[in-house]
Amino acid sequence: MFQDNRYDIRLNLITLRFNQRKFMGSELPYESDEKLKELRENHRNTHVFMRNGNFIQCIPIENSTLSFGKEKQYDVLKHFTLANRLVHQALIRFLNSKNYEFSSIFPTTRIIIKKENMLMNIIGNHYDDSLIFLYPQYEIESRLIVPHNGKVKFGILFNFSVKHGFNATVSDLISKGIDVSGRYVVKEGEIKPESSIVDPKYKRKLIGKVDGINGTTIKLNDYREEDEADSTKCFLEPRPENILNCLAFLYPDMYEQILSRRQSEIFKVTGARNQVERLGKLITWLKEYEPIKCSNDLSFTVSNELYSPAIGRDAGKFRMLKTPDCVLRPGGSITVKWPVDPQLEEKGPFDTESFPKKVARIAVIFPRRFQGEVEIFMRQFKDGISDKRNTKRFVPYSQGFIRKFRLTGCKIDLFPLEGDSENAEAYRQKCLEVLNKGKAYDLSIVVIKKDFHKLSGAENPYLVVKSVFMSQGLPVQEIEIETIQEEYSRPYVLNNVAVACYAKLGGVPWVLSSVKGLTHELIFGIGFAKKSHGRLSSSERLVGITTVFSGDGNYLLSNVSREVPFEEYQESLLRVLKDCLEQIKRRYAWQIGDKVRLIFHQTFKKYKDVEAAAVKTFVDEISGFDVEYAFVHISRSHPWRTYDLHSKGINFKRNKKGESVPWRGCYIPLGPKAALLSLTGPHQLKTHLQGCPEPILISLHRESTFNSLDYVSEQVYKLAYMSWRSFFPASMPVTISYSDLIAKLLGELKDIPNWNPDMLITKLSESRWFL
Repeated sequence: MFQDNRYDIRLNLITLRFNQRKFMGSELPYESDEKLKELRENHRNTHVFMRNGNFIQCIPIENSTLSFGKEKQYDVLKHFTLANRLVHQALIRFLNSKNYEFSSIFPTTRIIIKKENMLMNIIGNHYDDSLIFLYPQYEIESRLIVPHNGKVKFGILFNFSVKHGFNATVSDLISKGIDVSGRYVVKEGEIKPESSIVDPKYKRKLIGKVDGINGTTIKLNDYREEDEADSTKCFLEPRPENILNCLAFLYPDMYEQILSRRQSEIFKVTGARNQVERLGKLITWLKEYEPIKCSNDLSFTVSNELYSPAIGRDAGKFRMLKTPDCVLRPGGSITVKWPVDPQLEEKGPFDTESFPKKVARIAVIFPRRFQGEVEIFMRQFKDGISDKRNTKRFVPYSQGFIRKFRLTGCKIDLFPLEGDSENAEAYRQKCLEVLNKGKAYDLSIVVIKKDFHKLSGAENPYLVVKSVFMSQGLPVQEIEIETIQEEYSRPYVLNNVAVACYAKLGGVPWVLSSVKGLTHELIFGIGFAKKSHGRLSSSERLVGITTVFSGDGNYLLSNVSREVPFEEYQESLLRVLKDCLEQIKRRYAWQIGDKVRLIFHQTFKKYKDVEAAAVKTFVDEISGFDVEYAFVHISRSHPWRTYDLHSKGINFKRNKKGESVPWRGCYIPLGPKAALLSLTGPHQLKTHLQGCPEPILISLHRESTFNSLDYVSEQVYKLAYMSWRSFFPASMPVTISYSDLIAKLLGELKDIPNWNPDMLITKLSESRWFL
């Protein structure tokens, strides 16, 4: 078989081999979930029970005199789901026998590695372990790879994270002078029988937000059940900001050191190369205890190294996807290789000949004290910037906004804030002044301070500007003054701001090269924004979000639903999908009988089945067209990781970043319905201490009528090159990232008085206002 020595791809999977193919058990009729639960609780130490349709499969762990149902012989390849379950149960028993602490059992088993006291390494002898803990956490699952030839590969998947939390109660923290006001608290909840070996401190549940303190009683708002709690029996929620706030209070003189050491210590657990080393040690350790017993007559041994997929197209193999070509003229007459930026500077954007706003009118709002810096920045935005540092390679933005995007003019009006006031009200008044000028502006640029992002609702100047201008159908581009003041990266900043501005003006910078077929193809991104008065509010309401793209990745439109309670979300989303399709049908004059392919991208697991049901109903109700569809779930919340042992990383500020991280485009099908795809390679990592980036997991829903996993996955990969926020490829396809941006801004704008979201489905439905 052909091997490419440039790559040595590995998965975080340790494959295993059973001692035999056949094993004995029994089978009994399934009666109810209650009966199955009773069997598991009463016989968990002697048998494994698993439901399979109308039957319960029963496998004895040891030689047992108890028998259930009718004796049956099983086959690991034919009953691979059952065999996989036996491996998982065997691992739990094995780890428990080695006295590991469990933080969870099902569906993912997690153990705490207490011998590595990370805070002791970070803080040293000053560390008080009665207050806060930080340990490595190993996540363990039994998993399968299912090739088309049916030769199932069994394995153990190991993933690595850190587990931090509080040993000290809220009362203990208060006694040390730590302010807990406005912070959420947790308490230990009930442990289910099947999770009885889990330490209760790892299973605490959120109970509310501290609103006041009276002795040992804390008053809660946004609470789950009761509005009071005993501070001696509850703990601060282990969010990073709570942990860091307490560390800053407890160790003020060494806090900066703690921050630096904490990053380095966590990287020892989460870095790609470090994970590979840990996996090697795990293999050695597991082999010391082989064979590991699954049942009375079934056991397994592990392989000597991590699973290494060969090059190929079947499940369990890998290939590197080709970087897509980009089109800079309708019809593909100018098609270029990625990166598209140098080619765009030479040939102009995709809609050079049809873009209607050849003279762009831009209003700029900024604090008066930064007027000199803003004037220089906007002059460079308009006319370009000359960079003489390195003439041997392409440096962006030498042409400026007008020439780069083939405009005939760009009229920029500056509106400094009055006096020294730089609050939200000052920005709002300046917005009203701009609107009262009577000029028809196409875009507003607002200069803000970085600290504004810490403000919420009506106190945040950027959100206030966004709400005022967008209510009039005017898109807004923000930029931080701190970014303007950073001169070294100025060409790249200007370049990214310019492409986002052009897109917000309605321009199309580039599209993907695609072969036109006989099928109308649309790609929908489905997302949602959650609206509630607090994290535990029972009055949660959802807003459905839909973005629509053509097969070449061109953004067509977006739509949002009304706020509805969860039980009405499916119907509300269905209405939005129908509205979007009606607009597209009219715009492109579809004819009755045309073949149509609809591909839906969704990312949030909690509502996956609800949204899939809405999609199925939507497709079933389309009449007059030959319709096929795929419902695609794109997730980062999964335990799979990929490594490339030949990847040496790239230089980064006297360090290396991305060692053992696969290059972008590494694609590994796991079966007929699921695949892994790397969208973050060494170049896309932000620092040398960033942990191992997770690939995205692409899954086809079982109801899909279009089931080409390779086609769908390659399309996802290409759509990550279609974000017009910058000239860099994104870490998610635009179908997901655009929906996420809309959801984020909707969540932030909801607290602005008089904000009217109806503008998003009228004047701004075809605008990229959210970039």
